[in-house]
Amino acid sequence: CDNCVVYCPQTAVFKVPKSKSTTGRYVDTDYTKCIGCHICKDVCPTGYIQMGLGE
Repeated sequence: CDNCVVYCPQTAVFKVPKSKSTTGRYVDTDYTKCIGCHICKDVCPTGYIQMGLGE
């Protein structure tokens, strides 16, 4: 839906051309721009975006 791309205040989330994407992943994050505001997570209707370092 591109909500994360549209609402990211730092333009850290961006679309990836399907020809260059991994399976099922059409957006990516530039972590050098990300400020950890969680807006991308908040506007994601599917819950796909997770914040944190993981396990």
